[in-house]
Amino acid sequence: MTEKIYVISCRQDLAEIGMDRVRSVVDGLGEVEIALDWSRARLAPVVADEKVPFTEGETRIVPIRPIQIPAKGMVLQSFYGANGMGHISCIGALEYKSYSEERAANMAMFQSRLKASVMKGDLLGQVLVVPEKKA
Repeated sequence: MTEKIYVISCRQDLAEIGMDRVRSVVDGLGEVEIALDWSRARLAPVVADEKVPFTEGETRIVPIRPIQIPAKGMVLQSFYGANGMGHISCIGALEYKSYSEERAANMAMFQSRLKASVMKGDLLGQVLVVPEKKA
């Protein structure tokens, strides 16, 4: 029997009903070997898709322009082209999708070091999207 692994989905909209996250068990999640095709890697900007106000030191989920991620593709954060107001710690979606599925990141976790707003169209950071190496 394999150990259960849980996925935590953080959703600010759930605060209205007294919840701040959803914890779900995921079957088939474990260590896998991957082969990546670095010759087809692309640098994608992480761009805010709406205005989100922040207090100093606050971390919030910011809707972003969708970034397409191929099945078995890897996403790595680039430290070049960041936002001087703060930084992203991850990108993803509110619904969990397996690594083996095509997916689109449409949310970013952003932490601001200033009391200010992220504005629609602001660059939050950049990520490398590296596809699977085909045999």
